Amino acid sequence: MIRHAARKARVLFTVWFAHMLVYRAEIIIWMLSGSIPLIMMAVWIGKASSSGGSVGGFTAATFAAYFLAVWLTNQCIVAWAAWELDRLVREGLLSPRLLRPLDPIWNELAAHVTEKVLRIPLMIAILFVGVHLVPGTQLTPDIPHVLAYTVCVGFAFGIRFLLSYCTGLLSFWTTQATAIDELYYVVAGFLTGAFAPLSLYPASVRAVIDWLPFPYIVYYPVQVLNGNLAGGGILRVLAVQALWLSVLILIRGMLWRRGLRQYGAVGA
Repeated sequence: MIRHAARKARVLFTVWFAHMLVYRAEIIIWMLSGSIPLIMMAVWIGKASSSGGSVGGFTAATFAAYFLAVWLTNQCIVAWAAWELDRLVREGLLSPRLLRPLDPIWNELAAHVTEKVLRIPLMIAILFVGVHLVPGTQLTPDIPHVLAYTVCVGFAFGIRFLLSYCTGLLSFWTTQATAIDELYYVVAGFLTGAFAPLSLYPASVRAVIDWLPFPYIVYYPVQVLNGNLAGGGILRVLAVQALWLSVLILIRGMLWRRGLRQYGAVGA
């Protein structure tokens, strides 16, 4: 069973890697289009400089470290499953995929993961330049925090991927699934910490946000990488991420089963 699954995974990744290589220029454009955290970094560094050197305990160097980590995290969690599912359902292209002995979600997951692999060289280059632009910038204090961040950002990607996939499954009932996914980016900009560190938000707002999955997609993984969380704090973040992953897996299963009945009901 494990060997059979590993063989399927190898085939999927090989096929999608070759496919993504064809679109490597487009991937670079996608990466550059996600530069809002870098723009916000310049804004907040300017704000710190004009406010005597710091804002809310953040200096130019810590703002640089924070927003570089936000940019890196955003690059690692990019998901477009909603758009792909919308196209497959709307054009009837999902039907032949249902004949394959493999749940379509694994095909989408393989596409997303291989696309991330192709981003790595440019991500490293931009981080290298960014760290050296602002004197004193320290992206992470040590290797253990990098390893913890790797696990956290993996969970964060899982949450973002499932959010996008569940949104895409709404295509079985509505033609506005992609519009709903677009709304995610508006909401996430404020609730993930992409526009400003959540520690600068009022305590009452933070108390509400912490009940949502959004800060566990970007803000808390960034806190782990920057070294602002350790030990029990990291374990708490991982536990909450695992909880959200479990909830979204259940929701995805429910939407998939009911969606297929809806899909079949209209003659697909």
